Amino acid sequence: MAVVTGRNPVCGEICDALGLKHVRRFDLHVAIDEIATVIVEYYPEIDGIKQLVPIFKKFTLMLKEDE
Repeated sequence: MAVVTGRNPVCGEICDALGLKHVRRFDLHVAIDEIATVIVEYYPEIDGIKQLVPIFKKFTLMLKEDE
């Protein structure tokens, strides 16, 4: 169940339907004649964090010279 269920059970049900876990913040924007958008802040699971290390190892962080 999503973290946001404490105050608003509707958010929890929507997060469950979208497969969102450990949600801290959930914003759903729905407007006429526009695509619905969702902004989510969540606490990632440890397996997801571990997958970041090999991705970051492909890149080099370099100091940008002043222009």
